[in-house]
Amino acid sequence: MENEDLDEIKVKKEKLEAELERIQKELDENIDEVRSDVSHKLKPSEIIKNYPLPVVGLSVLVGFLAGHKSRRKPSGRESGNSGSGFTSLLMSELKKFATRKAVNLATDYIDEIVESKKRELTGQSDEADEQ
Repeated sequence: MENEDLDEIKVKKEKLEAELERIQKELDENIDEVRSDVSHKLKPSEIIKNYPLPVVGLSVLVGFLAGHKSRRKPSGRESGNSGSGFTSLLMSELKKFATRKAVNLATDYIDEIVESKKRELTGQSDEADEQ
């Protein structure tokens, strides 16, 4: 009788351990899935693809504000601060780089849209030819 009870407890214990392992595996898979989904959605390229016009508008606004702010400050030569000229040059180059990058990303996005439309049209015309 005691052996039967012990055997029954061991079987229940093994079932519970197996269930815990299965639950842990499912949790790990779900966490990995959420992590990859979040990292995919937060990629800058995905944000630009999903919201191209707001991104371009924001980049133009930031560039305008940065350019407008730097023009209002006195230059390094007037104040006698030689580091300010370097900072101004650095900011100017960064703005140019950011503008080029935004334009490249926008044109790449537009190219992708055009290519997908071409593929859709080509697929439709191929289907019409088959009929």
